[in-house]
Amino acid sequence: MKRNRGFSLVELMVAMVIGLIIVLGAGQLFLTVFQTNRQVELLSEKQAAVNFAVESILRDVRRARNWDPSDCCDDDEQLVLEVPNRGDMPSCYEDYVEKTYRLSDRVAVVGGENVRFLELETSCLDDNDVLVGSPVLAELVGGFVEGGFSVEALSDYGAIVGLILRMSDGGSESLDFYAINRTAALNTEAPEPE
Repeated sequence: MKRNRGFSLVELMVAMVIGLIIVLGAGQLFLTVFQTNRQVELLSEKQAAVNFAVESILRDVRRARNWDPSDCCDDDEQLVLEVPNRGDMPSCYEDYVEKTYRLSDRVAVVGGENVRFLELETSCLDDNDVLVGSPVLAELVGGFVEGGFSVEALSDYGAIVGLILRMSDGGSESLDFYAINRTAALNTEAPEPE
């Protein structure tokens, strides 16, 4: 008759070491996937916020009236536009509002780094283009470095808007985009052929 023997101590130790290696590998894989997922989420949130800010600026540049890129942008790194009031400021019963985009004075510390916010100030303009009432101030998106918003005249109807974002690793990323006032571009007379 044959006796069934159990596992020897050496066999149990080898099995435990192999099991431990598998569990540690699976745990490391889980942590890596979790960290990567979190980085993708943060990047996605930042991309959505910047996309919102860029779309807001582009929309307002496209519909601005009497827009002269050389006059809209001063040394304080701000973009000033007069746009039709299409619900931009519901408390304003005037036809046009003035919108000023600039970095706010408020500084927040995120991940040990100072970041600034892009803000929008909206004011009513009366028929004589005089500001009336109290302006409304709103922060659109955060994450900009000091001096991280610039506007440079491109032509009689366009500008290059620059954004410099603080990245999670402490570095910065620069984004430039072209903003064209389509109405002004279409109303510009074509040069006479020679």
